[in-house]
Amino acid sequence: MASATTSTATTGTSNRGFFEPSQYERCINRYEFGHEVVGHLSTMFEERASLEHTYVNALRAWSRKWHGELTKLSEYPSNKKVWDQIVSTGEQMADIHQTIASNLHDNIQPKLKQWRKDNYEKSIINYKKSKEFEKEFENVQKPWTKLLESIYEAKQNYYKLVKLSKQCEQQKCSMPVETPAETQKQIIDHYVQVNLDVDAARTKYQHLVRDVAPGAEPRQRYEANMIEIFQHTQAFEKKRLDFFKDIFTDYIKTLQQQALFNKMLDDYLRVLQTHNTPADLDAWYNNFGPGTQSHYPAFEECQDTIQ
Repeated sequence: MASATTSTATTGTSNRGFFEPSQYERCINRYEFGHEVVGHLSTMFEERASLEHTYVNALRAWSRKWHGELTKLSEYPSNKKVWDQIVSTGEQMADIHQTIASNLHDNIQPKLKQWRKDNYEKSIINYKKSKEFEKEFENVQKPWTKLLESIYEAKQNYYKLVKLSKQCEQQKCSMPVETPAETQKQIIDHYVQVNLDVDAARTKYQHLVRDVAPGAEPRQRYEANMIEIFQHTQAFEKKRLDFFKDIFTDYIKTLQQQALFNKMLDDYLRVLQTHNTPADLDAWYNNFGPGTQSHYPAFEECQDTIQ
């Protein structure tokens, strides 16, 4: 199973190359991280829809409150009419945001959930597709890893024999003059044999390394097979990114509520044009100002009689 995914699954870097053992796990992680990313996007839109609903309810509560306040408020007629229309724009704006919330909830959210379900099918604990990718990579890397292990073992054996050769040479050069001839022969023979072993180990090491050199047929075949599987993972990632672009486009459509917004604006402008300051002032003049019928005291004869 690939290691835990993080955001570096899609954007991170590594100082180890893709063709090195087990580095394909980054591709597995990227696939699995996609499931998490789709979840994040779904959660984000869910939160946005909730915010829209909250705003809708707040706007409608605000409109109800101020329609009520205006019915109790004494104000110039045309001024009050435009003021009341401002309150009505709150209701219309609530309708716009209700449409946005509904589109997020009824259109975008179901698409995200269904796509996630269709493309990240799980077995008991693993995603089926990630196991498929992993198995394909493992099948290609198994013989290659075996070759790398052989190279490592040959290298270690060669280094060990080189070290032993130097020790034998030092032993040969430091033999006392009085060393018995038989012992000298054994030391020299051992030195010669070790050097033969060094040559054989070097040849084997060099031969194995040639298989992983640039242009070598085993390496070319291995890299071609790895790239083929990598392209399978790329194809899925392209599918996910294209789907995200479709969702982002749907979101733009969600925000394009121009018809509703234009109606709200037209209604407001129509009422605004009825605003008539002189008429309001004249009405107040006639109803409450000098234009009202005022009553002044006049001399009235006393009508009382003495009883």
